[in-house]
Amino acid sequence: MAKRFYTFIVVPNASSRLHKVRVPMPVMYVLALIGVFSFFVAVSLGFNYARMAFKVSDYNTLQAENTELKIEKKNLEVTAKKLSTKIDTLSTLADKLTTLIENDAFIKRFGKAGVGGSTVDYRTSDILGNTRLTIEALKDQTAELENRMTLLEQLAEKRAQTIRFTPTIWPVRGRLASHFGGRLDPFTGGTEVHLGLDITGLYGTPVHSPADGIVIFAARKSDYGNLLIIDHGNGITTRLGHLARFQVKVGHAVTKGQIVGHIGMTGRTTGPHLHYEVRMHDRPVNPRKYLPAGE
Repeated sequence: MAKRFYTFIVVPNASSRLHKVRVPMPVMYVLALIGVFSFFVAVSLGFNYARMAFKVSDYNTLQAENTELKIEKKNLEVTAKKLSTKIDTLSTLADKLTTLIENDAFIKRFGKAGVGGSTVDYRTSDILGNTRLTIEALKDQTAELENRMTLLEQLAEKRAQTIRFTPTIWPVRGRLASHFGGRLDPFTGGTEVHLGLDITGLYGTPVHSPADGIVIFAARKSDYGNLLIIDHGNGITTRLGHLARFQVKVGHAVTKGQIVGHIGMTGRTTGPHLHYEVRMHDRPVNPRKYLPAGE
């Protein structure tokens, strides 16, 4: 049987000669198979390359995200450490302030009836268990500590205000000629109730306000002579009698230790001295209750 061929005619550029190439059929089949195989291999390689390119892109993205997460984690650890240290410092300070307030003799002596309690609804499991050191836990601790410090600040301000408006200093230094309570009348020799303290001193010695307050009376009044009355709030008033002269007028705001008058001998008196009264809701009480112990 005659062999079958494919004849390819090649026309060179700018030439009139023709070239014939005869390719046998079996060779053509082999070439076709090679071509088809090469096509599928190329397509497969293309898909594999594209898939690898996507994987590389995803890997690079994941690497970048991982790096960012590591940096964020490191920053959070540093922040948590700083926050924890700050909380420990503030907690120690709060404990010291709490101890001072709990053992404050002034508040125990002059403080009003107290109220209090926790502002946080703690579960028993939270109290008994160990709190994990997380950012959320630190935030909760910070909020609790802020509330605690606010309360301590309010207590400190209240204590400072109570001290300012409580007559805890001597209006004048001198010998006590008469105490609070029963005594012999210096004029008649009979018994009487003395409503304050008589403090001796040289004529003209400055007299100081025993606490912050408002002057509500400054004039002559019967046996008191020149009398000064200061309202310190919360029902407390003080009376300073037998003054030679006043340094303040009615309506003046005075501060603790401010000079408000001078020792005199006006009114019912046997000599220069200061008559000092403390009244609670207009009832006389012993001034020594408010003065420093041992003085």
